[in-house]
Amino acid sequence: MGSRATHAGFAEDSPETFAASRDLVGSAIARVAAYVTPETDWVMSYARNHADRIAQDIDLLRKHSAPGATVLDVGALPLLFTLAAKDAGYRVTGLDIDPGRLGTLPQDAGLDVRRCDVERERIPADDGCFDAIVFNELFEHLRIDPIFTLSEVHRVLKPGGVLYLSTPNLRSLVGIANFLLRGRAYSCRARPHEEYMKLRTIGHMGHVREYTPREVREFLSAIGFRVRRIVYRGTSGFALADAVGRVIPPLRSFVSVLATR
Repeated sequence: MGSRATHAGFAEDSPETFAASRDLVGSAIARVAAYVTPETDWVMSYARNHADRIAQDIDLLRKHSAPGATVLDVGALPLLFTLAAKDAGYRVTGLDIDPGRLGTLPQDAGLDVRRCDVERERIPADDGCFDAIVFNELFEHLRIDPIFTLSEVHRVLKPGGVLYLSTPNLRSLVGIANFLLRGRAYSCRARPHEEYMKLRTIGHMGHVREYTPREVREFLSAIGFRVRRIVYRGTSGFALADAVGRVIPPLRSFVSVLATR
């Protein structure tokens, strides 16, 4: 079956469903806030900027994976999706390069969050043990060997399991304007030095490379995934770009991909 594209506000779910998911994320933000330190003050900014997107991710998970499914959240910190998905009834395992950045939150919340540098290390899990894997807003951060990382994700996903991957859309209207008018090959982050500096300031890499939807689809297919669906979504903060994106969805700022093993 080939992939198909869709848009709408995000997906077909009702406003009531989204509101319920947004409440789950709001609860997660409140819990995480109690563990934020001066060294992790980026967490609250991240929460403000990504709350609706994470709620949309929860909606997508609830639409395509049954409650009780085993879910691996790769790049889990600041644990907003992880907490919300657990509260939604999923059996969630998180992976992060440094789970200790939020102190004892994982243990206090009863979360299984495992330390793993997914760019260098095998995922600490058996072959084919997860019903679903969430790889959201992470692909663009990989700097060493994305083939290794996505191959490991493929290994631990069950046959027929679902991969949820979201990433900025380099071919968005803002991305095109940045390239043509500003000389920058980025849709969401403009200065490579600042993105690399995040290794020192917050403990993980910023954006290395952003991708077009076609590049994402081709990359996943080469790993062995079958891309089932592409969803164009998100806003840019620029009124004109967002108006154009409502009429021409492939010019929206973000893309979510559903793929199966």
